[in-house]
Amino acid sequence: MMLAEALQIDAERALDLFYSTKTCEQLASPEYGLQQMSDQYIVDNILEEIR
Repeated sequence: MMLAEALQIDAERALDLFYSTKTCEQLASPEYGLQQMSDQYIVDNILEEIR
């Protein structure tokens, strides 16, 4: 929902966008440590990635 709010898009579109990012891939791998980061940090990463 944070991504949807940041981009002013609906939740379904935000979810589709999330799953298409490298950040999502990195969340699945413990070597990047993103699982320990805050939700806002993850959203900021995604926003930076899509810009």
